[in-house]
Amino acid sequence: MDERVTLSPLAGIRVLDFTAFPPGGACTVMLADLGAEVIRVEALANKGKPSLVIGQVALSRGKRSISLDLRSPASNLILRRVASSIDVVVENAKPGTMEERGFGYAQARAANPRMIWCAITGFGQSGPYAEHAGHDLSYLAHSGLLGALSAQQPWHPGLSLSLQAGALSAVVAIQAALIERARSGAGGFIDLSLSEAASWFLTCGINPLSDRPLIMPVSPDRRLYACSDGRFVAVASAEPRTWNALCDGLGVPELKPHLHKAEHAEATTKTLVEIFRTRPAAEWVERLASVGAAVTIMNHAAQLVSDPHVRARGSVVEAAGTPVPANPVRLTAPDGRRTSTATAEPHQVGQDTLEVLSAAGFSAEEIAALEKDCVI
Repeated sequence: MDERVTLSPLAGIRVLDFTAFPPGGACTVMLADLGAEVIRVEALANKGKPSLVIGQVALSRGKRSISLDLRSPASNLILRRVASSIDVVVENAKPGTMEERGFGYAQARAANPRMIWCAITGFGQSGPYAEHAGHDLSYLAHSGLLGALSAQQPWHPGLSLSLQAGALSAVVAIQAALIERARSGAGGFIDLSLSEAASWFLTCGINPLSDRPLIMPVSPDRRLYACSDGRFVAVASAEPRTWNALCDGLGVPELKPHLHKAEHAEATTKTLVEIFRTRPAAEWVERLASVGAAVTIMNHAAQLVSDPHVRARGSVVEAAGTPVPANPVRLTAPDGRRTSTATAEPHQVGQDTLEVLSAAGFSAEEIAALEKDCVI
């Protein structure tokens, strides 16, 4: 099937994007990849500059951009007129901030009762922490996920996790709200908490909310092993079938009875450490995975670009000369159309202002007056 014959399940859905941080940026990138028209609302002071969320192409591609002087009361009048044809608003401001500016959910709903408003915040719109400042570490700590990721504290993750969890949760919520609107005809408000999104990761644990949650142990069958080329492989052969395959593949069948035997863990680990150091990581993966052991190469982010599996599936794509992760959502219709992994480059700030305002019913004279008054 030609990759250019694409399926766009959200085609016709128009999204007004006020986000300036990764959770909202990642959410609206995914919506754009699925066919939605995403329009970023940006400050007039940045007009002509690249339309980038915190400088990241990966969070900014495939979106249009309009520029407004958001300090001007006229900008709220413009937004209300544009809102009449918008399906979804995504924002990540502190609770109440959008209303204080003059364009919040109440004002948008008055202009368009079918609109869906998604507010992404750290701790949600209500509760004693709603006004608290925070970053990813704050939400991970509060959510219970940070404590579940490592039994040894203090432990500090090198990559944000709540932000991605929030972005994906927002995409699910928006699509659910669109389905509900198709049924009822009414829009609604989505209160998305990054802390709660991070807590959702605990659902796959055992007794996740008890005082004795299961922390996955580091053991011979579940461990990273260094190889001769300096790369690591991740061994996750934690059940008899895969453990036995690993032992056979490594030439140590005598270790098969040692699975989950704490008294043998140290000696078994030492043996496996010495064996894995004798060959390159890719060679071990090819050899052991082929016999049924759960062994995978460990990639750092830059190594994904050359990973053979990633290349075969097109899991990394290029936008504006920058390699970025492809949308992991891949749909195929019965007629063979499928969602594309192609990407569009970020626009310039304000590049689409005139076209968006014209589509919202603004006359050429009105647009000229707004330009003259430095509102757009």
